[in-house]
Amino acid sequence: MEYSIKTQALIDRMCRNVERESFVLEKEKAEELILKTYDLFGLLRPKKVEWVNSPFDEKYASSALSVSSASSALSALSALSESSASRALSALDYDFDWFVFCAEYSENPDKEYIPNDKDKIYLEYCELLMQAKEAGLGYRVEWKDTLYLAPTPLVKIDELNRFHSESIPAIRWGEKGYYYLHGVNFPEKLFNEVTSGSMPFEKILAIEDIDQRTQAMKFGDPKKFLAHTKAKKLDERMKFTPDGKPIQYTLYKISRGAIFTEDAYYVLYDCPSTARVYMSGAMPCKTVGEALAWKFGITVEEWMALEPMKTES
Repeated sequence: MEYSIKTQALIDRMCRNVERESFVLEKEKAEELILKTYDLFGLLRPKKVEWVNSPFDEKYASSALSVSSASSALSALSALSESSASRALSALDYDFDWFVFCAEYSENPDKEYIPNDKDKIYLEYCELLMQAKEAGLGYRVEWKDTLYLAPTPLVKIDELNRFHSESIPAIRWGEKGYYYLHGVNFPEKLFNEVTSGSMPFEKILAIEDIDQRTQAMKFGDPKKFLAHTKAKKLDERMKFTPDGKPIQYTLYKISRGAIFTEDAYYVLYDCPSTARVYMSGAMPCKTVGEALAWKFGITVEEWMALEPMKTES
């Protein structure tokens, strides 16, 4: 889908907000920007403004929950807990996708539906929120004539925009942080055990939460896992990097039982760039070629023709 240069610039601005490693919180500037949103809609400014360290501050959280419970907003976020939903709804960038949509439509409108004054006011509102975000404000909620403000966190994300970091909290406000691996939340102690790479597979497999267990398996020793599950080797193949380094691929089958409810297939392979051994799930198959052709969405012949570190990453 094509969109305007201005819309791309808007997306880039938000990306810079999300990806920044640090920022200076400009409280007075952020506060005035958010108060201007009241002026924009002809609303009375709240009598009191109070800053908290994070949206998990008890005062902020209870106010956000009170506001959310008093509206129907929570019904749209039934998959989240009430407290999580209330905080999500109070984030300045909660409606950023609509900001992008309206900005692009204003640049390239349908001739029969020209943007009106209300659209322009909405864009002004979103711009004020964006500037407040750039000044370091992340969350706001008003309750009983008091506007509670919380700074934006520093976050780490993966290529799919999920919270993720293998070394530090993926979401953090100063010393307070929350640990995630590809969008899956972990208690700090378990996170440190998992990411150390030395957690025994028996302990990994004992993790009750299936999402946490799936992420933890990526940090265990694949060979120990295959030995523990008594995996059966089905096929193996060797390729070579341009400088002649051998790359081994081996297909295994793990029969259904205590760990898996159905037969599971995995390919174990060397990574020439990191010198680590990785394991990747596959569909039911008999050869390495079939497994990796399925993984990359190509034919077996096309995979066979790929060269490690050259045409195969």
